[in-house]
Amino acid sequence: RYYAICCQPLVYRNKMTPLRITVMLGGCWVIPTFISFLPIMQGWNSIGIIDLIQQRQFNKASNSTYCIFMVNKPYAITCSVVAFYIPFFLMVLAYYRIYVTAREHARQIRVLQRAGAPTDGRQHHPDQHSTHRMKTETKAAKTLCIIMGCFCLCWAPFFITNIVDPFVNYTVPGKLWTAFLWLGYINSGLNPFLYAFLNKSFRRAFLIILCCGDERYRRPSILGQTVPCSTTTINGSTHVLR
Repeated sequence: RYYAICCQPLVYRNKMTPLRITVMLGGCWVIPTFISFLPIMQGWNSIGIIDLIQQRQFNKASNSTYCIFMVNKPYAITCSVVAFYIPFFLMVLAYYRIYVTAREHARQIRVLQRAGAPTDGRQHHPDQHSTHRMKTETKAAKTLCIIMGCFCLCWAPFFITNIVDPFVNYTVPGKLWTAFLWLGYINSGLNPFLYAFLNKSFRRAFLIILCCGDERYRRPSILGQTVPCSTTTINGSTHVLR
């Protein structure tokens, strides 16, 4: 959304190629691998707190052991900053720029409409397409802004607690940890509904995927629309009337 609205909206489709999208999606999996899977499998998260983990693993009352997951201060800070706080800051900055750009574009459209600036046939169609695309991108940005808000509300308690707990000697109650963790999981369950109900483009994409690419749900591109025209002859020369 940021690139489509704030940077180069007219060449967005040429820049966002399938290869670049594949690289971006691959990064979404590679980065979590390096901040979660690899350090945990290597035991980096338990350096310095192994004795405390072993004490909590054994329950004297039931004479049994439990799987206890605890993280040290360096890992808690690093993981939380990379996985939540940096993306949160970048998303807030991006959506602020999107808001400012969309508001300025809307102001320019109102000024042109009030002025009644004349446009010939050749200019009208690209301007109409640009305005339509900006409105579409702005609506999609609003949808993603709501999704981002839900993401922050659902995951902020967990990542705040994740940093605070090591500095308070791991005194956060286990039930509170479980509640915050499941609140984050609930966010993943909400996303499909938020995408589907808030934006027609996402609804159409879901229908295309679920219906195996049924052409009934594909909307013709505005670039493919043609304006009826006729020809006339004035002073011996032929002119096209739109």
